[in-house]
Amino acid sequence: MNKDLKRVKELEADIEKYNYYYYVKNESLISDYEYDLLIKELEKLLENNLDYKSRILNKVGSSLEGNKFKKIEHVRPMLSLSNTYNNGDLIDFDKRVKNIIKDEKLEYVVELKYDGVSISIKYENGKLVQGLTRGDGEIGEDVTHNIIEIETIPKYLKNSLNIEVRGEIILPTESFDKINEARKKNGDELFSNARNAASGTLRQIDSSIVKDRKLDCFFYNIINDSDQIDKLKFLNENGFKTGENYTLCKNINEVIKQVEYWQEKRLSLPYETDGLVVKVNSFKLQNILGNTTKSPRWAIAYKFPTKQATTKLLGVTFQVGRTGVITPVAELEEVSLSGSIIRRASLYNFDEIRKKDIKIGDRVIIEKGGEIIPKVIMPIIEERNGNEKEIVELENCPSCNEKLIKSDTNITLICENINCYEKLIRKIEYFVSRDAMNIIGLGSKVIKKLIDLDKIKEIYDIYNLKEYREELYEIDKMGEKSISNLLKNIELSKNNDYSKVLFSLGIPFVGKYTANILAIYSKSIDNLKNLSYEELQNIEGVGDKIAKSIIDYFKNKNNLVIIERLMEHNIKFSLEEDENNKHNISIINNNFYEKTFLITGTLKQYKRKEAEDLIEKNGGKNANSVNKKLDYLVVGESPGSKLNKANELGIKIITEEDFIQLLK
Repeated sequence: MNKDLKRVKELEADIEKYNYYYYVKNESLISDYEYDLLIKELEKLLENNLDYKSRILNKVGSSLEGNKFKKIEHVRPMLSLSNTYNNGDLIDFDKRVKNIIKDEKLEYVVELKYDGVSISIKYENGKLVQGLTRGDGEIGEDVTHNIIEIETIPKYLKNSLNIEVRGEIILPTESFDKINEARKKNGDELFSNARNAASGTLRQIDSSIVKDRKLDCFFYNIINDSDQIDKLKFLNENGFKTGENYTLCKNINEVIKQVEYWQEKRLSLPYETDGLVVKVNSFKLQNILGNTTKSPRWAIAYKFPTKQATTKLLGVTFQVGRTGVITPVAELEEVSLSGSIIRRASLYNFDEIRKKDIKIGDRVIIEKGGEIIPKVIMPIIEERNGNEKEIVELENCPSCNEKLIKSDTNITLICENINCYEKLIRKIEYFVSRDAMNIIGLGSKVIKKLIDLDKIKEIYDIYNLKEYREELYEIDKMGEKSISNLLKNIELSKNNDYSKVLFSLGIPFVGKYTANILAIYSKSIDNLKNLSYEELQNIEGVGDKIAKSIIDYFKNKNNLVIIERLMEHNIKFSLEEDENNKHNISIINNNFYEKTFLITGTLKQYKRKEAEDLIEKNGGKNANSVNKKLDYLVVGESPGSKLNKANELGIKIITEEDFIQLLK
């Protein structure tokens, strides 16, 4: 084997690995720029080895083998785009187009390149019927059940159209920050960037996770024969979010002006964009230019340069999550990057550390993944002086010193000690959080102090705190009023319904929606723990992973003790008598499903929050204001100006009695 061919095979192996992690595991092991350099090197080597057919260069995405969703072939392939990083490459692209297109009016459409997950959505008679990921370009994964949870994707169109549209699902910056903040609080591994978080969210079995994380979607194509600018206008007119950030350019110089404009302007956007997409506007000319096996010849992506910095890795600390997952964190010499001071960065796991050959004392290159979370890209090996130290894989938990075990994937280290200090903190933080038992006043500092005072050893000990009122005064800033409010909120949490209690237990992979489904199906915790694996699998919204997690949870004797102790404190572990009629909780209520409600005035039977919870539990959505998309305005006493505006817009107005009938 000649030297070039040997390098070709090495490159193919590396690229295939990076493809797998990016498309299947939702992890970016290297930057886009580094990846593109490998592709270019492979292409150049193959020019000298024309007899060798690469299995990599013509692939889009990654193999779907072993993935958990149904596989469906695309009507038209979803191709990827060729990338460029400088104006010279854009000029070369323009020359290549003009070599084929002669004496024709040539215009380009410049659009923002959203850093997310490509999606293809089909509508029949104006109703959303299917959503597929890009997959390997030819075959995608059916994620329809998750697509319908994204608010900005229309479920029904104004007209009875049979169309297929394509777009990019993204996670807005604010949502991404909130998710990572919550994961950090729980000690879970942080998402390295918004793209990976969006991809991981879209491929969840539990669709309530999608709803909670507030994904968004921008559309850029419809499968028809229109020019690109007309496609964007059509999408906009039919309720699809396209954004206002696209421009029709008469020549490549105007395209380059757009590049210069967006270099800085993009930083003020509420979502991540990693570049611009330049497309020949005319559909007729697009057909003449055609496609390669991997990408269209009539379009190219201009990628903004990633902002990087170099600094020194001073040491590594280890975080323990609620479920015991250990995350190594790089402690860095302070450095400024993209307008913020960076002192720490996630190293994800020890497998990642080994692959990148990172050592304590290294000069390292860091970048802000998606301009948000700093990550260590690689060490600068040339600058090593021999004093660097290996990052030793832990054998014992950094919090409780118990022996760690490897996860099923053999990548993640886990502490299984139920009495681990850090795990207990994260566990209680989760239990009292807003979406769980919602015990206001029991923050992280108070929780730590109560554990240190030996007043909380498990979540059920929260309900014994009323016996230690005097000890609560020992906690900083805890006065009579705050103590009284805390004890009151603890008692109020006993009114939470069964589904919320079930969610608060923190059963892995059981989100709010799944907890609601399980509560409805099982009626009580005793029934739930006696369900077989097969029975759990047959419940709508519960797959293999969730079923196994539930079985494993109830096999753990400590978990059974926790439930028993909570029951002793009158926590609800069953639907109350006539609760289905009282709250009319159902998996799908057609009166509410995908309908938007707004409540104005004072209701007699329900508090505002109770009514809003019922709307969501029955499949509806709550609006913040009166607009044309509102389906119902629920009117109580003293409704105010919202009633007048709803009348002007022709919104359907219903009374509280009408609302109760819809529930029934």
